[in-house]
Amino acid sequence: MGKKTKKKKKIKVFRVFIVLIFLILVIFAITLLSKMKVKGYYIIGNKYYTDKEILEKTSLDKYPSFLLTTSFSINTKIRKDKLIDNIKIKKTLTGRFKVIVKENRILYYDKTENKSILENGEKIDYKYDYSPQLLNKIDKKIYNNFLSKIKKVNDEVLMNISEIKYDPNDIDNERFLLSMNDGNYVYLTLSKFVNINNYLEISHTLGNKNGILYLDYGNYFVPKE
Repeated sequence: MGKKTKKKKKIKVFRVFIVLIFLILVIFAITLLSKMKVKGYYIIGNKYYTDKEILEKTSLDKYPSFLLTTSFSINTKIRKDKLIDNIKIKKTLTGRFKVIVKENRILYYDKTENKSILENGEKIDYKYDYSPQLLNKIDKKIYNNFLSKIKKVNDEVLMNISEIKYDPNDIDNERFLLSMNDGNYVYLTLSKFVNINNYLEISHTLGNKNGILYLDYGNYFVPKE
């Protein structure tokens, strides 16, 4: 009976020894990986912020730990930045990060408040050179409707709008005048605001003269004399 007990004790000691060795190796590997720095970045999805600005805002420019840097830790650092919706980090076997940026879309720049208006309605202290500028105040009763309409304007057309002016008349209090980058003007009412998405196609048929395109009532173009 005594011999059997010794064998059992030897087996238990051996197992404990193996477990300790395994734990030591795991701790050593984690310590080693935690000290491993990021070797480089591949940044996609950013339109408003440059790659350098993204790295600075997330502290990735300091080349932090490859293991300890996660999407959660990065988003914690930029949670107060309203222009960034979220950032995802994907790690590669070569020690590089793929940084996937999702920004909140800028609709226009409000000159009366010196703020950019985001798609979610937030106002930020940032100016994007290629967004249209709203020149004057919009009637509070129609502002939310205007916001919902301009959200539907595609990016390519939005970048071709230079200025937006709220321009109501006696007939229509939802009337707007858009100044385009090519020198043309477009009248729109909110019920037909989405028609501006056809502007690039329409502009090819207008000829060489600039003028005013009426898309509020009817669909006709009056060239400048």
